[in-house]
Amino acid sequence: YAVDSLTHSIPYLIPAAANLLDTIGSNFLDSLVCKGLNPNKIIVTSVLRTKDDVKRLRRKNGNASLNSAHFYGTTFDVSWKRFRKVEDKDGRPLQDVSADTLKLVLSEVLRDLKKADKCYIKYELKQGCFHITARKNR
Repeated sequence: YAVDSLTHSIPYLIPAAANLLDTIGSNFLDSLVCKGLNPNKIIVTSVLRTKDDVKRLRRKNGNASLNSAHFYGTTFDVSWKRFRKVEDKDGRPLQDVSADTLKLVLSEVLRDLKKADKCYIKYELKQGCFHITARKNR
């Protein structure tokens, strides 16, 4: 995965959430390979937020909650609009994969992890991201 320039959050997750993010990134790349699609990385757009971060964010984003799950290091956002193309090691040009196709593959990966009780997922239409919270292991 790649981390976006974080303007309203701090790059920190508790171990369970960090492991979940690693799994999502790995499963996403594996799914692309299995489907014969060129590799792309997911982009993390938000991670841990302080109360001041949320205050500033609420000026631009009505979804930002005063009781945000981002306060606990268990939650992160991943864009479903933007992805980062992985370049070929030998410099050969790789064919682009449409954002809609990448979004579909990512949604399948997230659906499978949600079904396995690994996380909660919220689809944020206006913000163009999946809001993902790690679940406690049972």
